[in-house]
Amino acid sequence: MYKKLICSLLVTSAAWTVAPVSAEPVRIDGLAAVVDSRPILDSDVTARFNVVKDRVPGGVLTDSIHRQIVNQLIEEALQVNYARKQGIRASTQEVDKAILSVANKFNTDVAGLKQVLANQNVDYKRYRQQIENELIISKARQQVAQSRISVTEQEIDDFLKNQQSSDQNQAEFHLRHIVIRASDINEARAKIDEIADQIQSENDFINQAIAQSEGQFAIQGGDLGWRKASELPRLFTQAIGQQQGKLIGPLQSNAGFHLLWVIEKRSQDVAYQQETKVSHLLLRPNEIRDDEQTRALTEQLYNRLEQGADFADIAKEYSEDQGSTLQGGDLGWVTPGTMVPEFEDMMNKTDVGDISAPFRSQFGWHILEVDGRRQNDISDKVKRRNAERAIMAQKQDFVLDNWLSELRADAFIDRKDD
Repeated sequence: MYKKLICSLLVTSAAWTVAPVSAEPVRIDGLAAVVDSRPILDSDVTARFNVVKDRVPGGVLTDSIHRQIVNQLIEEALQVNYARKQGIRASTQEVDKAILSVANKFNTDVAGLKQVLANQNVDYKRYRQQIENELIISKARQQVAQSRISVTEQEIDDFLKNQQSSDQNQAEFHLRHIVIRASDINEARAKIDEIADQIQSENDFINQAIAQSEGQFAIQGGDLGWRKASELPRLFTQAIGQQQGKLIGPLQSNAGFHLLWVIEKRSQDVAYQQETKVSHLLLRPNEIRDDEQTRALTEQLYNRLEQGADFADIAKEYSEDQGSTLQGGDLGWVTPGTMVPEFEDMMNKTDVGDISAPFRSQFGWHILEVDGRRQNDISDKVKRRNAERAIMAQKQDFVLDNWLSELRADAFIDRKDD
């Protein structure tokens, strides 16, 4: 009979410990929701709360916070399910890199991060799975945005024209956001009006966001962080410009009804881009010259340059960079981010007119000469690319909200707190 009891417990939807037959069973986990065939456990909710606890106003797992975490986990499950059906994956290397990046933010290594997580009662395996899911979701969202959002040349022209004539586009805003999705327009409108009536302060907005919002950042009190005006939906920026006070809205979009709270605004100066005119020579290790011999030859050439040899002549004779050898190593004007980190770091540290000491990159051994620097306004091509990205960002929130609504409508969702 004891064996039968154990077998029956293994197939239930919640886990229990089995004490002696005369004792009461002790519940150690439960079911918070089911998304299609995937269970979301109470322990999943607790684990997520432990991760975000420091960012949750009050730091207590209230009913409202619990509901928002379950919402978050349901939406993540829907997106992960979609991504896997589309064949979207995150490699082990990508997950390792993301985790190392988190560890670096804590000024530690992976072992140190595991200890930080343990101190917060966060299971590392569960945390790693969450990181993997976030990477998969990010790829899926990018794919959906690219397939559903198109930007015309006319839209880019209009954007650039408006940007030149409006200081508003140079501003940045720190916003909070509440959204009520409009599955029933009249019901959603009544609900957003009721929420707006309850808001007199930022703290009221935070409480309403946690309790009522259906947005992605509800659990953080609707905090969107700093956003450039050019990257916000035009509906938002127009309302911020037209309405007075901190509370903006209600605003209606295809995704539903919105309320905004303007925490802070700051101006953004027009950005100029530093460009460096640089020449270089490259020597690569090969079958007849190993890395040490290549380094030694580079040192010899460096000594000749230090003694007054012409850089272009040396580059034409010795450099193995096919793209610049015939030009005497001249790379032209180089913009930030176009070279490998080792090259860019040495280029930035070398004064105009100076020649760098030999240095190593993944391509081989380099010597570079800095011929000039200038602050240049971003080219028309870059401006248009930035404008396209900004327009994509304006449209993205609404497109992804609609996509999530579609995923919800097509899925089986059973919440145990309903």
